[in-house]
Amino acid sequence: MTYLPTRRHVLASALAGLVATPLLTRVALAQDRHLRFFWWGNQDRLARTEAAMDAFMAQNPGVTIAGETAPFEDFFVRLATQVVGGNPPDLLQMDFRYIAEYADRGALLELDPYLGNVLDLSDIPTDQIDANRVGGKLYGVSFGVNSAALLINRTAWDEAGVEAPRHGMTYEQFAQNCLKLSKASPRSNFYGTSDASGNDIAFENWLKQQGKALYTPEGELGYDEQDASGWFELWAGMRMSGACVPADVQALEQGGIDTTGLTLGHSASSFMLANQIGPQQASLAETVEAVPFPRISETSAPGHYLRPATRLSVSAQTQFPDEAVALLAFLTGTPEAAKILGAERGIPSSSRLVEAIVDDLKPAERASVEFVASLGDLVGPLPPPLPPGAGEVTRLVFEVSQQVAFESMSPGDGGAALVQGAKGLLDRA
Repeated sequence: MTYLPTRRHVLASALAGLVATPLLTRVALAQDRHLRFFWWGNQDRLARTEAAMDAFMAQNPGVTIAGETAPFEDFFVRLATQVVGGNPPDLLQMDFRYIAEYADRGALLELDPYLGNVLDLSDIPTDQIDANRVGGKLYGVSFGVNSAALLINRTAWDEAGVEAPRHGMTYEQFAQNCLKLSKASPRSNFYGTSDASGNDIAFENWLKQQGKALYTPEGELGYDEQDASGWFELWAGMRMSGACVPADVQALEQGGIDTTGLTLGHSASSFMLANQIGPQQASLAETVEAVPFPRISETSAPGHYLRPATRLSVSAQTQFPDEAVALLAFLTGTPEAAKILGAERGIPSSSRLVEAIVDDLKPAERASVEFVASLGDLVGPLPPPLPPGAGEVTRLVFEVSQQVAFESMSPGDGGAALVQGAKGLLDRA
């Protein structure tokens, strides 16, 4: 696991360089408005994005766009290196864990001056817009909304004759049924669920059900050592019983659809996001369905919420801010682009865009829309924006979970290590 600290060191060092180094200016090509767009995603996202870029270029003669993509686990190391080196992409996909960090360091272009003209967000809910603000300024626009979702291999559950996860199932029931599937399934090295102890989205959902959060509105840690230890203990129990995959199998997951437990054929359930139903279904010949995350009890507070989906931001160093913002507006806010991109990056929060794509959605994309609509009283309020350093805390959750899973430390020690380490990362951000 030595690559994890190395990755953190590279990312932190590169971001720190934004403070110490003046923003560098790229040399503009004479008369040529050339944009670079950098995103993460799979081959399906690549094909859709290239088609949408072609549509924009057809409408905007003289503008050319070069696309660049990377796996999510490599994306922010490469982005930080490009930014500090003075060669950032003009338009970039941005994650909710990192937007505050990049905005605070002056790496992103403020979008407020474009509102009402190039950028029309009049039919987007205010809370979804404000979730992309840092210090009151707008630095990103989302493709729509998303939500946590437990994706299950319905075929595997039916094959084993075990009740599959469902709306309202508690963690206790979930653990029991996952153990039953692990024992009953005819598949080799196959378990009821992947191990979500290192998944910050699952951890946040569990915390919210108890009235807590990952972070407070002031940007401080919203949980204590007892909370973190309880989370690790929950999953240690499932590993010990055989309800979830063992540590060495979970370590095969690298953050992309291609390596989920569902894709690799090691688990019948994975803690993911609603917009991943389509890509996950495309990776399996069997039926994938989405259900809400388990509840701690039938009376638990809502753990789900409608989070802003994948967002786009513009580099503060771009030589062509007007064209970059126009591309952002086209991709996130026009019916033409929405018909090409579908709901793969998120479910449009604009009724105008939903109407434009609803008849053309693939079955799996339609399932993601229907799933979000079905959450009902499980949906709670949007949490406050994440503070600078949240991205590295996310990585720390994963690192500590792996040490607990491989029994290098106990759940109690893991909880203490997570809280102490997270506070240090936030203090230094």
